Amino acid sequence: MVKRLFVAMMTLCFAAAMAAAQTTATADLQNIYAGGISYSVGLYAHLVGNTGTYAFTAVDALPNTVKPFTVSTNIGAGIGQKVTTIGKIGIYMPTAAGISFNGANTGWQWNGGVLASIHVKGSYYVMPSARFLKSSVSNGSGYQPIVGVLLAWGQ
Repeated sequence: MVKRLFVAMMTLCFAAAMAAAQTTATADLQNIYAGGISYSVGLYAHLVGNTGTYAFTAVDALPNTVKPFTVSTNIGAGIGQKVTTIGKIGIYMPTAAGISFNGANTGWQWNGGVLASIHVKGSYYVMPSARFLKSSVSNGSGYQPIVGVLLAWGQ
């Protein structure tokens, strides 16, 4: 199920990029602020070079168990790299590590994945994403998918 969901999201990102494909490249944004309708609570990225490399932070709230219902909060910092541009859509691969906590349990987490940056209007962007997260306090849930769409503002 998780693998199918991940493949479906990757296909959706690729299809959206191909649908908007044009030959013009876009300039890299200096700062990106995003919040989403996924498990991801928020993301901030800042351009650190002129080659599409971003330092970023992300906060994710992921469910661990159903009965009893538990959630892990994951805060990470890392590097995101713009790997290609398809038309006007930038494709990024973020990788981060940080802290994970669930109640009294505290540990580590690391995550990665892919997201697309689709310009909507003005400084607003839609960013479909497919990421994964591995945490030491996930109660044995293994790799957790983070699939969703972020609404972003960038300058």
